[in-house]
Amino acid sequence: MSRFQAKTNAVLDAELDGLRQQLGLRANQKADLLRELTTLAAWVVRQAAEGRAVVARGEDDVRELEHPVIERLRQRHRHAIAQPTRLELDDDETRRLGEILDGGFHPSRALLASLGRLADPKRKAPDLTWPDPSA
Repeated sequence: MSRFQAKTNAVLDAELDGLRQQLGLRANQKADLLRELTTLAAWVVRQAAEGRAVVARGEDDVRELEHPVIERLRQRHRHAIAQPTRLELDDDETRRLGEILDGGFHPSRALLASLGRLADPKRKAPDLTWPDPSA
């Protein structure tokens, strides 16, 4: 098992201690705290890397998470979308693609209904749940 050590200052120590208490962890559970924070941070980074906004909804307001790292990830995502990706197919792949396209696309009613629900602007994203780390 690897070992992680970091130099911290009083402000960071206090912030980490407050987070540890909010997560219900004891003082000797620093590895658990790091694991929980890493899980949360990784999720936020994945959302930002995919161009999504991470928001906090209150009763009367909605606030978007803003941070320089998140903005850099969004810039990369926008730049990747702006850059066209070149797809090169060999002769067999080109022939197979032509066969598939000649066959047409006839989605089932169930698939059309599912796609329609996804496109609904009133659709609410599912609530996030986190697995119990002790399980």
